[in-house]
Amino acid sequence: MAKFQRIAAQGILLGLFAVSVYRAITQSIVYDEALTWELYIAGPFSAIFHHFDANHHFLNTLLMRLSTSIFGVSEWSLRLPALGGAALYFTAVYRLTLRAFGESWTFLLAVALLSLNPFVLDFMVAARGYGVGLALWLGALTLACEELSQEAPRPRPRRLAWAGSAVALSVTANLIFAAPAAALAGITVYLLRTKKPPEAARKDKRQPKRPSPLLWFAGPIGAILVLFLLLAPVEDMKVDQFYTGLNSIGESLRSLATVSLEHSGPLRTQSWMDIWRDAVAFGIAPMILLAGAALGIRRRSLLLTLAAGSAVLSGAVLLLVHFVLGRPYPADRTGLYFLPLVALTLVGLGRILPIPVYVLGCLFVLQFATEFNTREFWVWEYDADTRSIGEYIAAHRDPNASIVRVGGSWQLQESLQFYGHKNQWTWMELTNRPAPGMDFYALIPQDQAAATASLGLKALYRGPVSGSIVAGN
Repeated sequence: MAKFQRIAAQGILLGLFAVSVYRAITQSIVYDEALTWELYIAGPFSAIFHHFDANHHFLNTLLMRLSTSIFGVSEWSLRLPALGGAALYFTAVYRLTLRAFGESWTFLLAVALLSLNPFVLDFMVAARGYGVGLALWLGALTLACEELSQEAPRPRPRRLAWAGSAVALSVTANLIFAAPAAALAGITVYLLRTKKPPEAARKDKRQPKRPSPLLWFAGPIGAILVLFLLLAPVEDMKVDQFYTGLNSIGESLRSLATVSLEHSGPLRTQSWMDIWRDAVAFGIAPMILLAGAALGIRRRSLLLTLAAGSAVLSGAVLLLVHFVLGRPYPADRTGLYFLPLVALTLVGLGRILPIPVYVLGCLFVLQFATEFNTREFWVWEYDADTRSIGEYIAAHRDPNASIVRVGGSWQLQESLQFYGHKNQWTWMELTNRPAPGMDFYALIPQDQAAATASLGLKALYRGPVSGSIVAGN
């Protein structure tokens, strides 16, 4: 049976990675991906080091530049760094849960909970720094668990150095990981300071002095952060550029529950889903983290201390940032790291409260399964058919016209510009609004009624996933 559970976990993770590769190849480029391409890939290399934009996820942008330099510009080459992050994330999930729970049903449940969340899977594909940052952060947590466990009598210096490097690199991949990286690093430093060496080592006075484990862990963090400050255009960074988020804790909690439970699928439109979502947002998820943090300290559970402790400390940091700097609370992707932390803490509580944990865990897994999709990203659902929209315009334009003017919703313009470059559509002239006199209009669902009524347009093509349209007179 143990062999079955290990094979099943490997099958889930390998299958999800294959699906991520398929999505990276087949899904349309979306607004934020295309904007990164325009600002940092299509432009001069120096822009990466001299121009700051909230869209600029430094490490991921560098990796995107490298992958497109080698393989050319395409959907999958832009997303290749995200796929590397997916491979690292799934590997970390497997190692962490196998070490924590052994070859058991709890292990299989943990793998499913950590890997099947549809919103997490979006960022195993999208050419953004969120997935790479999450993979590095979870990799650091995995290494910390291995080196701080009771089974490891003395932390191995090389593993500690890798853990420190991973936690620092997660911040360079995306600045949203500053809070959880600081929390994980702080907890790890505390546990390293309090971890006692083996009895034999304490009694043997002939043992040569070795560098402190703290130095092995903290040294790479300091070195990487210094390099980041020297290379990244942080001097152009302004607090008001980090505007993505929400103004209340309640809205933030509801947002994180929504992207996990109402991402897609047949249950999304059910009336009772709002009740279930709010129960998870305002009751179940916070209670899981608070109980995990309290019991982790009380029962000296390493997994609960690192997972729930990191989540609770991150929340405290975000509260402080909100009140001191006026920055918004996380919304969907800017709180991405909370989703696997809730899942990991839930399963970690299984030894204390087995029945409610397994019931809740199985409910979440079943719901995640109903939301499985390969056609859209929740954040950029309106862009799911932009490639088809561009191809429709190319196929139906006047072949004798040297310029074809395309106006419409600004949300679709960056992606259309990417496809114009990729396909050498030199005839396409884009206007970032539904102005009168255009040859075609590309409109997201929210803009269609007003634009078609005021300009007398009719829909010529409707995207089957996004509902975005090509319209004309």
